Amino acid sequence: MKNSIEQTQALTVALRIRPMNSSEINCGSQHIAHVMDGKLVVLRDPNEDADDILRANRSREKQYVFDLVFGPQATHRNVYESTASGLLGGVLDGYNATVFAYGPTGTGKTFTMLGTSEEPGIMYLTLNELYGQIDRKAEDMTYKVTISYLEIYNEMIRDLLHPNSGILDMREDSKGVVVVGLLDVEVTSASQVMSLLSLGNSRRTCEPTAVNKTSSRSHAVLQITVEGKGRVGDVSQEVSTGKLYMVDLAGSERA
Repeated sequence: MKNSIEQTQALTVALRIRPMNSSEINCGSQHIAHVMDGKLVVLRDPNEDADDILRANRSREKQYVFDLVFGPQATHRNVYESTASGLLGGVLDGYNATVFAYGPTGTGKTFTMLGTSEEPGIMYLTLNELYGQIDRKAEDMTYKVTISYLEIYNEMIRDLLHPNSGILDMREDSKGVVVVGLLDVEVTSASQVMSLLSLGNSRRTCEPTAVNKTSSRSHAVLQITVEGKGRVGDVSQEVSTGKLYMVDLAGSERA
């Protein structure tokens, strides 16, 4: 994946630290996660006394290194430009890529992926740029974009764009692993995709938890398929097919 790390690699792991919510602020909670240099995050014990000489060598401080670390003030665009934006060129050239959000309930996975109307998330920003790149290649290439949107809950697969299809089966054929009966919808703009995602997301399985009253309890998988053909008149056209998977995982804690 090519991104702001300025290197090509198969996998990039980024950590995003969310701001404290109102209930955490009201009860006097403190930030213990501190971003040091964009890659290092330090977890500090809020009860630790720096002047306690007897415990100086028994610090409970923990340090973790990631490819990228975003602090509480980071925006969706900050995260997008350093992660998902570098994948689109490869998808348009026929390669596959995946972006997924992982973490416990209440850490902002769905917020990061979907965002709000005022601050669109990674999915919208990625799709908006995808169509921008398609427009810039219009003289040489034609593209067809289709999407599907499914949820996996208790090992059962449901089509979030066509809920009346019931429980779907996963099978393997000559093309690889496929979900039988999953609806593919041709789309022509990022706003159309987001309208479908908003509709599909309203159908996800949700249950209230102590930290999130509308916690998504299922994995949601958006598959974006991009088929490209060269504009070469009567000459045989080169066809490419790339897929981008954008996954909003359920909370990583046990249900």
